[in-house]
Amino acid sequence: MATWVAEAQISKDVVIRVPPVRYFIHVANDLTNQDMFVHCQSKDDDLRIQHLVHRGDEFRWNFKENFWKTTLFWCRLEKSDAHVSFNVFWPESKHHWLRDRCGSQGVCIWSAKDDGIYLRNLPAQNEEFVHKWIII
Repeated sequence: MATWVAEAQISKDVVIRVPPVRYFIHVANDLTNQDMFVHCQSKDDDLRIQHLVHRGDEFRWNFKENFWKTTLFWCRLEKSDAHVSFNVFWPESKHHWLRDRCGSQGVCIWSAKDDGIYLRNLPAQNEEFVHKWIII
């Protein structure tokens, strides 16, 4: 697999090469005494259905954004009585809401709890409620 490198020409003789940023996505089962199913994908990659049996189990993957910075991943989470679908990574050009929470290392941790889905704000060291479960 080829990896692209952005280039910025500072002067006639100086070119700076900037490698793409790698992002790490985690989807964690923090449900009380429940298993859950996770199905994540992008336009190009289907990461298949994962069964997170125990509290603390995680599904995780990493990637680099594409050249056009249009990379988008979404997930569907299902538990016995509810489900929810949402974007776990999306393009941000002006506002960096997601990247501000994932921190400088690009670690985005989504946590499924009994009342909904949370995103860990790593720099602030807290969790933010983002999505409600849709009751079946």
